[in-house]
Amino acid sequence: MPPPALSSSAARRAAVAASALALLGGCGTLSPSRYVSSRAAPPPDVAREVSAVAPASPAPPQQPAPAPAPRSLADLVDLALSRDPTTRATWYDARAAAAQAGSERSLYWPSIDANASLLRQRSGGGPGRAVSTSTTAGATANLTWLLLDLGARGALVDAADRLLVAARLAEHAAVADLVLQVQQTYFQYLGARALAEAEKSSVRQAETSLAAAEARRKAGVATIADVLQARTALSQVQLTLQQAEGQALALRGALATLAGLPPTVELEVGALPAEVDATRARPTVDDLLAQAAARNPDVGRARALADAADARARAASRAAWPTLSFQASAGRTHYLAPEGLDPTTTWSTGLVLRVPMFEGLGPAYDALAARATADAARARADAAGQRVALDVWTSYQGLTSAGRRLETSRDLLASARASSDVARGRYKEGVGSILDLLNAQSALETAQAEDVRARSDYLVALAQLTRASGRLDLPAAVPAAPAPSDAPTAPEAPRGTP
Repeated sequence: MPPPALSSSAARRAAVAASALALLGGCGTLSPSRYVSSRAAPPPDVAREVSAVAPASPAPPQQPAPAPAPRSLADLVDLALSRDPTTRATWYDARAAAAQAGSERSLYWPSIDANASLLRQRSGGGPGRAVSTSTTAGATANLTWLLLDLGARGALVDAADRLLVAARLAEHAAVADLVLQVQQTYFQYLGARALAEAEKSSVRQAETSLAAAEARRKAGVATIADVLQARTALSQVQLTLQQAEGQALALRGALATLAGLPPTVELEVGALPAEVDATRARPTVDDLLAQAAARNPDVGRARALADAADARARAASRAAWPTLSFQASAGRTHYLAPEGLDPTTTWSTGLVLRVPMFEGLGPAYDALAARATADAARARADAAGQRVALDVWTSYQGLTSAGRRLETSRDLLASARASSDVARGRYKEGVGSILDLLNAQSALETAQAEDVRARSDYLVALAQLTRASGRLDLPAAVPAAPAPSDAPTAPEAPRGTP
């Protein structure tokens, strides 16, 4: 059965959150929990860890019915989350991990089996003994309950619970990666469109300069060289415009594909903000590093896998320890032939202590291998923490540099625009050369392109820092409701879905 679709209320919350991030240039937080519905609480013994790292598991995406054309970043993210097969696969992985955790908990329950038999027996005759034949029918029931195993079962349950946490965090990481990918492509697409618009303005300026050069040549105050230079500049700007339009079309196709739409679809999803506020106060890099260590799903998943490996190592080391079990059995036998015999009833109860004496060196080597695997998993968790810390540092410095580029590009654009206006006026008045005009227009074209790239790069850097610090993941810890039993809770569908 395919996973349920996102609820309409979740999509509305997504639109509010994503639109705010698209329009604001500050260090905002985009939370996928606004795009997805909440899940049920984890098992009681792992609720604390799940709530501290990733309190809820996003609802699974699904191929939905045809929806209206996307109009904003929120619409694109909503479509991507509802149609992406990778996040859907991680949702199923989380359900499988929850089922496996429930299976490990069954070790605490007794096992009961029943047997029914119909037997025909014949005993051969001998000296002084006649041949006898009997037919019996009976039923027996056996109960076995492991009462004490000195921690082996508990270690296996702990391992399954940590694997469930890791599976849920892997789902959160997949959602966060998808949201980041959509954001990056979205801002790059808006930047490419804005760059194409800027190049169109440069083409109009070059056409005006060419017309002015031809007019001056007809008036006898300019040479054919001025006209040729102006025409060459126009061709160069037109070539740049064609390249920008091609890049915008390629990014539009990539964005549509991420949203589960055909790459040929037309997208009207807004424009690049004309003003991006890079002066808004941001958390310090130390705060961001602390947030990444506590909230980044990649770090949390690596730690959960290391904890699971530790638990498996404990289980392997205690596999050869003594166990105490309770056993009971009851049976009743009916004699069908010869007739006239009364049925018999048997029963027994008792405690069984099993003390392994020698099973070869296999258990010892299994324990050593499990401990080495746990140490390797712990080392990988440390490496994941270092990698995420470096990502935060790199993203923070990239955002800081992008903010400085914004200020510089604004100043550059203002001065280049003023220089172009002066050069155009001087050329029309006959006191400036065509080279001065073309150089000023080229500088203006470069400044416009740099301003567009600075705004787009700043928004992309903001999204990258948000993801690296873990602020793109679920919000802070939410108190988990107590589970009705000690069985793990599988990820649930949003309310209102069948």
